[in-house]
Amino acid sequence: MRFNRILATMLAGTAFVTMGGITPSHAADTASPAQIAPIDQPLEISREDLEDRIYASWLGQFVGNFYGLPHENMHIDEPGPDTMPYGYDQLEIEFYQSHFGSTRMTGIMDAYGGAFSDDDTDIEYIYLLLMEEVGPNPSYAQIRDAWMAHIDNWVWIANRQTLAMMHQGFYPPYTGDHDLNPEWFQIDPQLINEIWAVTAPGMVTYAAEKSHWAARISADGWGTEPTVAYGAMIAAAFFEPDVEKLVDIGAAALPAEARFAKTIAEVKDMWRRHPDDWRTARRELADLYYHQDEYKTIWNANLNGAAAILALLYGQGDFQRTMDLASAMGFDADNQAATLGGLLGIAHGTKTIPDALLYPVEGWTLPFNDRYLNRSRRDLPSASIRDMARRTADLAEQQIIALGGERLEVDGRVIYRIDPTASFAAPFELSPIPPRTLIAGEDTSIALHAGGAIAEWTAEGLPPGLALSPGGRITGQPSTPGHYPVRLTATHGDRTLSQGISLIVKGQNLALAASEILGPGTQQTLASLRDGIAYGGASVESPKAETRLEHFGYRWDAPVTVGSMLVTMGRLGENGGWFASLSTEYLGPDGKWKAVPGLSMMPEPVLHNDKHLRPQYGAYLIEFPPIETSAIRIKALNGGEGSQRYVSFSEIAVFP
Repeated sequence: MRFNRILATMLAGTAFVTMGGITPSHAADTASPAQIAPIDQPLEISREDLEDRIYASWLGQFVGNFYGLPHENMHIDEPGPDTMPYGYDQLEIEFYQSHFGSTRMTGIMDAYGGAFSDDDTDIEYIYLLLMEEVGPNPSYAQIRDAWMAHIDNWVWIANRQTLAMMHQGFYPPYTGDHDLNPEWFQIDPQLINEIWAVTAPGMVTYAAEKSHWAARISADGWGTEPTVAYGAMIAAAFFEPDVEKLVDIGAAALPAEARFAKTIAEVKDMWRRHPDDWRTARRELADLYYHQDEYKTIWNANLNGAAAILALLYGQGDFQRTMDLASAMGFDADNQAATLGGLLGIAHGTKTIPDALLYPVEGWTLPFNDRYLNRSRRDLPSASIRDMARRTADLAEQQIIALGGERLEVDGRVIYRIDPTASFAAPFELSPIPPRTLIAGEDTSIALHAGGAIAEWTAEGLPPGLALSPGGRITGQPSTPGHYPVRLTATHGDRTLSQGISLIVKGQNLALAASEILGPGTQQTLASLRDGIAYGGASVESPKAETRLEHFGYRWDAPVTVGSMLVTMGRLGENGGWFASLSTEYLGPDGKWKAVPGLSMMPEPVLHNDKHLRPQYGAYLIEFPPIETSAIRIKALNGGEGSQRYVSFSEIAVFP
């Protein structure tokens, strides 16, 4: 990202520097050069203004979350109705009836007695507490520890895959890697990372870079780009209230060739061509980014990021109107409304949010009764919202000072002088790699990560046939079976870190020579179990049913000697597809199936029926003393809910 491009977009003709913050110019197009803050001039904001805007960002996110939640995934083929303003209670949410006796959002908030945690704010609440514990710049390892400690449900798509991979021993950014997380392009990072920009007021480049670093926890490639753009917009909003200019700042934070940068330009064009007809613009948006998109899901990051840009442009800074439009745009509507609510809160402060949205329950004397109730994250306290804002402002103060700014006392007021040229340096750390099973003669590519820092790598003990590139990637074709302890060393500046990984090379895949594939289905439908495509391959699924054992394996015309199997899961559903038990059997000389003795599994599989801990395409290596047999199979208890239980596998390999 080029700082001059971003900040020039942010400052050109839009603002004057004052000791109380930035006062917007209402004659931006005619402002003389002398009135425009030069690119290298510090920005200043008072403590009162900073804390009010941060308070408004939390309140705005709560409003957007609860306002948009009844519309989540409701408006797909067509946008929401024209009966605006919607209010909290236009639509029901049947899910809450059994919990609170109410399907209306106001009744749910009344039952909780305030704002309640949801996936638009609760992971950022985890990050708030983490930053207070370890400092404003936690490492990937510390973030993983926090996820493992506090998240055990209430996550979906890319974030769910991230959590499951963490439980298999992976660390960020492997958890968001395109080659490991099949949901890398979904919306997830956009809705959980605003806090990095909220604690970096005016530091647009820093906020964009850090947002990208954080987005890679659960996303990759263009799946991270909306998070970057909104991070830049949020940091800029402390000093730039104009939504059109904020949109330009978000685009400027991305490379010109970035997919979401092009999307922003296309969305602006839709808005300009249909200035009084948001429904037509939304129809064009849905056709281009949903119906025609190669990655067609209603949670696609580019699609939902675009929907929020469109709502922001048509809303023109009006908070109520923007909430209605964000909800009406549809798809994953609550996430868009929450992001925009937080953004507009920062841009205009608490005064911008209508009282009706802050006091939806009769008798509340403070916004959302000044309560944030934790309902979704393990071992976290509920909190006062005003106190959350103060604590977040304290972290912003730490960041301002650490990144070249100052804390001043002027006429009894605290003033922060901010260095807008600040940039983000990712913590230098090695991301551990769980043991990896490779197959002799097959292409191998393993990326190495130093926490986002640029490092020079060396390796000792690589299997024959593999080599390490200077940029940190193990490539080649392993040639010799065996277990290889490898020592990796990374150097960044004057620091050097080392770690060990285990690479296991297996020989010929005996499944290729089997005369019969065992399992529920025909030989044709079972064929992908040995097509050599483990990650991202076609999935073989057992029929959906109540609890029952399923069997998959191979039979040979003549006995073979088997010593291990590599079982790779397939795509999982929301409510099924995993296994709740896993064991191995072989066919004995007497023609009866017998349990394989002395086996070990790596990693040890999670065996309770929990959908949050099962990674899609998770691989399990099963090793045992060599057995001569004419058939071998795995036995798995189908996992899921009720009659939706089934198991899904993409590949089952068998080795000597």
